[in-house]
Amino acid sequence: MGALARYGISLLIPSSGSPIPFNTLFINGFGSFVLAYLTYSLFKNEGNERLKLFFGTGLCGGFTTMSSFALEITNLAATYPLYSLIYFFLSMIAGLLMAWLGFIMSSWIKREAR
Repeated sequence: MGALARYGISLLIPSSGSPIPFNTLFINGFGSFVLAYLTYSLFKNEGNERLKLFFGTGLCGGFTTMSSFALEITNLAATYPLYSLIYFFLSMIAGLLMAWLGFIMSSWIKREAR
């Protein structure tokens, strides 16, 4: 399901004409947000390992991808070395910021629910 969602979203995001694959950047950032949000809001103290595996490894793991990221960096490095570095650092920063945002939002929603 995650891989199908990834494919569908990548079709919806128009190509920017840039060598940097913004589709993967967006999808991996959004997936980082969703995984962090789910982890901290739904599964923080829950014992349901099957749900954690389904959403974390299955859905978010199929949605985001390290293999595409690594291949895109390699392809960019062969023709646009500077863009490969920019893409690498953008991806790392976006992933971490989106995961942090997912954590913050889950904490905020929990506080508001009390």
